Amino acid sequence: MTVPAAETTAPVTTPAPVPMPAMPGSAPIVGDAMKRAMLQAIPSGGAEMGQRSPRVLANKNLPLSAAPTGSRSVAGTLAMALDTGHWSPSIGVAGQDVSAYQGNVDWAAQWNQGSRFAYVKASEGNYYVNGNFSQQYDGSRNVGMIRGAYHFAVPNWSSGADQARYFVANGGAWSPDGYTLPPVLDIEYNPYEGQTIGGFYFGDVCYGMSGAQMTSWIADFGNTVQALTGRYPVIYSTTDWWARCTGNSASFSAYPLWIASYPSSPGNSPGVLPASWNQFSMWQYSSTGPFQGDSNVWNGSYASLAVFAGTTPQGSFDSLTAGRTDTAASIRVRGWAADTALPQNTTEAHAYVTAPNGSQQLYKIPATGYRPDVNQALGLGDNHGFDQQVPVTVSGNYQVCVYAIGKFTNVGLGCKTVSVVGAEPPIGNLDDAYEVRTPDKVSFRIRGWVVDMNNTSSTAAAHAYVTAPDGTTTGYVVPANASRPDVNQVLGIGGNHGFLQDINITKAGTYRICLYAVGQYLHSDMGCKSFSIAAAALPVGSLDSVDLKTTSTTASLSTRGWALDYGDTTRQIAVHIYVQSPDGTTQLYKITGSQPRPDVNKVLQVPGDHGYQTDIPLSAPGTYRVCSWAIALSPVAPGNALLGCKSVTVGVSAKPVGFLDTVKLSTTNGVTSLTASGWAMDPTTGASIEVHVYVTQPDTVQKYFPIIANLPRPDVNAAMKTTGDHGFSLSTNILQRGTYRVCAHGIATSPFSLGNTLLGCTNITF
Repeated sequence: MTVPAAETTAPVTTPAPVPMPAMPGSAPIVGDAMKRAMLQAIPSGGAEMGQRSPRVLANKNLPLSAAPTGSRSVAGTLAMALDTGHWSPSIGVAGQDVSAYQGNVDWAAQWNQGSRFAYVKASEGNYYVNGNFSQQYDGSRNVGMIRGAYHFAVPNWSSGADQARYFVANGGAWSPDGYTLPPVLDIEYNPYEGQTIGGFYFGDVCYGMSGAQMTSWIADFGNTVQALTGRYPVIYSTTDWWARCTGNSASFSAYPLWIASYPSSPGNSPGVLPASWNQFSMWQYSSTGPFQGDSNVWNGSYASLAVFAGTTPQGSFDSLTAGRTDTAASIRVRGWAADTALPQNTTEAHAYVTAPNGSQQLYKIPATGYRPDVNQALGLGDNHGFDQQVPVTVSGNYQVCVYAIGKFTNVGLGCKTVSVVGAEPPIGNLDDAYEVRTPDKVSFRIRGWVVDMNNTSSTAAAHAYVTAPDGTTTGYVVPANASRPDVNQVLGIGGNHGFLQDINITKAGTYRICLYAVGQYLHSDMGCKSFSIAAAALPVGSLDSVDLKTTSTTASLSTRGWALDYGDTTRQIAVHIYVQSPDGTTQLYKITGSQPRPDVNKVLQVPGDHGYQTDIPLSAPGTYRVCSWAIALSPVAPGNALLGCKSVTVGVSAKPVGFLDTVKLSTTNGVTSLTASGWAMDPTTGASIEVHVYVTQPDTVQKYFPIIANLPRPDVNAAMKTTGDHGFSLSTNILQRGTYRVCAHGIATSPFSLGNTLLGCTNITF
């Protein structure tokens, strides 16, 4: 922009000072007229950084007594000449700062002289921008410097947020490109101390503000810069001004410090720091050389300066391997990731695992593992490694792509493929487990099936471990080689995979049996059951199953089992079934074990009919708990026998879930179409469901479009941990001008669903 010509000395008028606001940021509204008056009154370059530096004091024609103790001697009242032979600290990386006062800088010469970073004044208040900014900011970068921008604050002129927005809009933006330094807040001695410009009195060296007002203004500026750029600004100041004008606040340790201090003799320390900091990031040690503008040093290595600038995350996807334990197969993802913008923080690695069937799963892995080799190479700390075992249950080729997730951007670390063999765990079920009693023998019968899914044609086994009342455990190998056509039909396999085993019992008491399905590579836990062998004749039986039966209008629980009393096996005994409904009430159903159960007769060697079966009507969805009791015949029996309890969840299907993501217009060959897109699914079944889209035209006529949510949406699958296709997209041509309202509803499929779901409504104007 073109900066209006300014007088070399700002005019001072005599009107009474404007009263200070109660809080920073509540200064009178600064209009364009006041901004123009300010630009006309101040020097053409605005305020210079380092108001108490020797060069600025000389330029202002101020007495040497105004300079901090230890400053270089200033001869006369003329601007000081550049001292290219000025001493420099022996630490860190050399750099400089410039403003309009330095004009078009010969950056190649500055680079050749040793300067490696530069800060350029971008703005002041909300009225001034540096007319030389582009040449200085881009020119320093073009010769290889890391550069950034600073803002000269006038805190009693307008709010911190206002000046922060002005700064960011006029050169103070930041990006993690590796060569842009974070923004700087230059907060220091009032350059317009004691002056009144355009009726606005600028106050004393602290701008007429209290310490609380000043720290509140600085926080307002810093928080706004952070919200706009992602970085808190560097604070440039002096120890003297900070103590005097903020009350030596200790509240800004999150902000890097750029300290101004001008010793008269060579050294490597700027002296005492303000209370918020115990170390400095940059030090402005000279205003008169060796570099143009002010000379500075970065307190660290060039590599740490690049880290300070903030680059994209770094990392490596080191290896992808397959492995197995006794119970599971997995793939191991190893590497490291570090966010160089915040090296002390944990960086996350995102691993996208594509299975042999093409489905993809996201795993978020914190990079917190010990990796001293990374620290040795980059100096970012020891704990940036990641090492994750991802369980897999299907053999085949897996592709894994890993990304380092940074604060400002993400970086792909590469993709690898690994082949997994023997990943399928054996599966099985303990269908029945019950006591079998005869006059001379008591045993516990287990019945079920086992299939080795890695090799379904082979014979697997169930390993049963029985713990007796005295604590001893005995193992039994039970071959799964009996015919189970039901299992074969469900799994689509051949062979014999059933088992049936009677385990002899010699003592009364409580037993516990645990079963494992054992295959060629892996084994799986099939669960445990406990049972008791009573010394007296209790009723026996089983609650074999509680199954949901539905028609188009009714639902019931089909309860099936058997019961008998060894005291008299010729009698049919009563069975009491207690059903606890979802509302907590319990209903008793009295039936008799009088139905044929030849399997019971055969196993237990008893005559008669001892089975029971009844249908319990249901009136509402929810979770039902069914408990079956065999009612003892003998009055001296220890009591009735609980045959079992089963919990069944009926119809508590959640409403469909989903979202109307976008509604947009597009025109092709003069025809405009409205497209509504999103996703929907039944969270209970994971099935693709119907979506009803209603489009209300500008003339209020509503059109209805039923569609199926069956388009691929891998992002939904990853987030919802589901499979299948759940996306939808509807396109329809439109003619009328005006506002269309589009609403989408997910349509429930379960007969006991809680209802349909409004996925969202959006207005769009054509």
